[in-house]
Amino acid sequence: MSTSKADVDGLIDEGREKLNDIADQGMEYISSANSFLTEFIRDEPLLAIAGAFAVGYVAARVLNYVTRR
Repeated sequence: MSTSKADVDGLIDEGREKLNDIADQGMEYISSANSFLTEFIRDEPLLAIAGAFAVGYVAARVLNYVTRR
């Protein structure tokens, strides 16, 4: 395989551009999810607190189970 340094550099740049595009799409997705969560918390604060407690409880149980092994 005779691949020149320019070819490898071009592939690296192409990969970097694709990763940047994927990162931008991810940031847009997170931003839209964040705005949804902000509206939900404003509309239903007690449900948001209960949900946060439930997620924390389940995470603690899972971590406790994993560390006991």
